[in-house]
Amino acid sequence: MARGYAGAVMKTFGAINHAITVVSFTDITPHYRRITFHAPTLFDTGPIEAAAWVRMWAPDPVRPGREHQRGYTLVAPDPENLLVSMEFVLHEPAGPASIWARNVQVGDSVEVSRWGSKQFTVPDPEPGGYLLVGDAASLPGINAILAAVPDTSPVEVLLESHHADDRLIPVTGHPLARVTWLDATGDPALLAQAVEGRDWSDWYAWVTAESAATRRVRERLKELGFPKAEVKAQAYWIKGKAMGVDRNAQEPAAAPPARNAQEPAAAPPAPAERGKWRSRAGARLLAPLRSRLILAGVFQAVVSLLQLAPYLVLVELCRRLLAGGAGAEGVAELGLLAVILMGAGTTLAGLLVLAMHVLDAQFGHRVRAGVVGKLGRLPLGWFTERTSGRIKQAVQDDAASVHYLVTHAVLDIVAALVTPLAVLGYLFSVSAGLAAILLVPLLVYGILTARMLQASSAALPRFSKWETRVGSEAVAYVDGLTVVRAYDAGPAGGFRATLEERARFLDQWQRPLGGRKTLVDLATRPLTSLLLIVVAGSLMMAGGVLTAADLLPFLLLGVTFGAQLLAAGFGLSSAREARDAAQRIGLLMDEPELPEPGTPEPLPSARGRSVRFEGVRFAYTAGHDVLAGIDLELRPGTVTALVGPSGAGKSTLAALLARFHDVTDGRITLDGVDLRDLPLTDLYGNVGFVFQDVSLIRGTVHDNIALARPGATREQVEEAAKAARIHDRITRLPGGYDAVLGDAARLSGGEAQRLTIARALLADPAVLVLDEATAYADPESEDQVQEALTRLVAGRTVLVIAHRLHTVAGADTIVALDGGRIVQQGAHADLLAVPGLYRDLWQASSPQLTPRKASA
Repeated sequence: MARGYAGAVMKTFGAINHAITVVSFTDITPHYRRITFHAPTLFDTGPIEAAAWVRMWAPDPVRPGREHQRGYTLVAPDPENLLVSMEFVLHEPAGPASIWARNVQVGDSVEVSRWGSKQFTVPDPEPGGYLLVGDAASLPGINAILAAVPDTSPVEVLLESHHADDRLIPVTGHPLARVTWLDATGDPALLAQAVEGRDWSDWYAWVTAESAATRRVRERLKELGFPKAEVKAQAYWIKGKAMGVDRNAQEPAAAPPARNAQEPAAAPPAPAERGKWRSRAGARLLAPLRSRLILAGVFQAVVSLLQLAPYLVLVELCRRLLAGGAGAEGVAELGLLAVILMGAGTTLAGLLVLAMHVLDAQFGHRVRAGVVGKLGRLPLGWFTERTSGRIKQAVQDDAASVHYLVTHAVLDIVAALVTPLAVLGYLFSVSAGLAAILLVPLLVYGILTARMLQASSAALPRFSKWETRVGSEAVAYVDGLTVVRAYDAGPAGGFRATLEERARFLDQWQRPLGGRKTLVDLATRPLTSLLLIVVAGSLMMAGGVLTAADLLPFLLLGVTFGAQLLAAGFGLSSAREARDAAQRIGLLMDEPELPEPGTPEPLPSARGRSVRFEGVRFAYTAGHDVLAGIDLELRPGTVTALVGPSGAGKSTLAALLARFHDVTDGRITLDGVDLRDLPLTDLYGNVGFVFQDVSLIRGTVHDNIALARPGATREQVEEAAKAARIHDRITRLPGGYDAVLGDAARLSGGEAQRLTIARALLADPAVLVLDEATAYADPESEDQVQEALTRLVAGRTVLVIAHRLHTVAGADTIVALDGGRIVQQGAHADLLAVPGLYRDLWQASSPQLTPRKASA
C-alpha cells in the first residue's frame, strides 16, 4: 500500500494489503507470461468475479526500496487452494512490473490490494452485443468477459498487436465472437478507425487499450452515440511510461502524456451512424419534463434561501437583544420582517409543490395511458414470457414510483443541498474555526460509509441472488403448501433451510458492520453537533476567540445542517429507485409491437380454413433458430398433432399460428392470406387457442366465457357451457353465472379448463390450437374435458401439441419435430411401422390407455 498521504487516504477508506507468493510461472508466448500466486488472505475480501483486478506493487529496478503501483486482472481464481494467476506482457521498453515478471523466481512475494477493484457484470437490460477493444495487456480482462457473456450475444473484438507473437496469445472462444487483430502502426487512432460507422444500438463497449488509443476510441464511440453508461473505457498502460504511483512518492510516477503536435494525423473514420440504446429508455420517457424539472430546481433553490432568511433575521434580532435588551432599536421591525419572510417562503413552497403535483398528474396520466395502450399492441408472446406481477409493476407500481421523481425528488434534493450549504457558508463567515469543527461528523460519516461499502460490496451480488432465490421459493412454497406441510415438517427442510441459510449469510455479512453503523448513526445525530458546538464554542469563548453573539447562530442553525446534507443522500437513493422505475417503463414503451398490415387483405368467405407453413424459420434471438425449414399444411376439418422431445419447438410452432410472434423467415397463410396481412380482429376471429395454462380474469363466470364475444347473450353463454360440460358446476356456484371468480367462487384445474373450452366454443373459430388441454385436469374431470374437446374440435382445422402420445394417436396427421425441424409426418399406424423418432417416443411412453379419437 502506498506510503505518505496517498497511503494514509487509502488506508483510512479501508484499503488492505495482501502478500502473495509466486508458486509457478509459464510462458504462453516468448513475451507473455502467466504467474500463479499463493494468496492466503486475498479471498477473505470476497469472491473474485470476472475481470476483477488488483493493485500490485512492483519493485523499482533502478531505485532500491521504491515500488510502483500497477493494476492487473486476476485470472483463474482457485479459492479452494487459495491460488490466483496474473498475466504479464514482457514488453520493451520494459516498465518496473514487466522487469519484475521477467526475472521472477518461485518464492518471490509482492503486495497487492483489491481496494477500488471492480468486476464485469452483464448489464441489465442485456445489451444487443459487446464491443471489446484492447491489446495483449488487456486480454486477461477481455478473456474473462468473453467467458461471462451469454452465448446468444454477438461480440466484436478489436485487438492491437504490438508484437509478432501477440496473435499466439489464446483468446477465449465464444460462438458469436468475431476477433480482429490489427498490426500496430504507431498511430494511436488505429483502433478508433477500425470501429465501424454502423448502427451500434444497444451495444456495450469495453475499451482497455493504451492511453492514447483508449482516448481516441472513446471519442469515436461518443461520435457513434454510445451513452457514457454503456462505455467502460480505462487505459491499461501508457506508451513509454511506467504506469502507477511511486510508493515512496506522493505524486504519480508518470502522468498520461499530453497530445503531441507531431502525432500522426488520423485518417477520417467511416461516417458515423448514431444508434438508439435501451439504457436511455428512462431518459427518453422523462425528456418532456427535463426543462420543467430544471426550472423547478432553480425555483426551489430560491425558495430554500427565502425560507432560510427568517432564521438569519432572527439571529440578528437576538444579537440586538443581547446587546441592547428589550428596548434595542429595530427589534419589532426585524420580528415583522421574519414573519413576512416566513410566510412568503411557505406560500411559495406550497405553490411550487402544487405545480409539481399538477405536472405529475398530467404526466402520470399520459404514462399510464401509454402503457395500457402499449400492452394492447404487444405480441401475445410478450405476455407468455412475463409474469402478471411484472405487468402489474409496469402499469401500477412503476408509475407510482415515477410520481416521487416528478413531484418531490428534485425539490427535496435541491432543498437538502442548498439550505445546509448556505448555512455552512454563513457560519464560516461568522467563525471559520467553529464551522470547520462541524465538518468532523460529516468526515466521520464519509469515511465509515466508504469503509462499509468497500467491505460489503463484494457480497451485494450474492445478496441479489439470495433475494431472487427466496422470492421464487416462497411462491413455490405457498403454491404447494399442503404438500409441504405433509412432507416437510422438519425444521431444516425445504424452504425453512433456505431461510436459515439466508439468515446465516446476512449475519456473516452484516454483523461485522454493526459497530460502524452505530458510529455513523451517532455521528449524524443533531445532539452530536450540539455537543461539539457547546464544547468547542465554550472553549473558544473562554479563550476570547468567540463572542456569545457569534455562538448564537451556531446554536440556532448549526445543529441540523449535517443531518440535512445526509437527507440529500437518502433523497438521491429514492430518486435512483424512481429513475429505475422510469427506465423499466421506458423499456416497455420501446418493446417492438405487433405490426398491423398497411393494406389489410380480407379472407375468403368459406368456412373451412386451410393453414400452410411455407419455409418458416423463427429465432427468439439472432443466430439461434428455434424452428427452421418448416413446410406443413393443415387441411380443413382435420386434426394435426405435434409431437417431439422437450425443446423440439412444438409450442413455438403453435404460437406462431396464433401470431404470438411473427416468423423470422417464410410465411404462414390462412386460406392463402399471410397472417401478417390480416387485421388482428380477423385473425383472432378465425384462430382460437386453448392452452394448458388456464387464463381466467377476475370477473363473473359469464364475463369469463364471453371474453371473446362480449355481446353474447346469457343463453349463448349457457349453451357453450353445456357443450363444454361445465354448466352444471356453474349452477352450483353461489351466484351461478354471476359469481365472481377468485372470491367465493373457485374452480378446480379441470373445471377451469372446461370453462376456457366453453369460451372457445362461444368464439367459434375455424382454426383451433390446443396445447395439451388435459395436462392440469384432475382424474375425475379428465373424461369430461375430453368430451368437451371432442365437441370443440368437430369440423375445425385443429393443431394439437401432444405431450402424452396416446391422446393424439387418432389424429389425421402426426408431425414429429426434433431440433426445430420436421423429421417425420404421417398417421399413427404408418409412423409406428417404420423406425424413427415417433416410434421411439411411443415405446418410451409405454401407453397403458387405449388410443382415443379425440385430441387434447
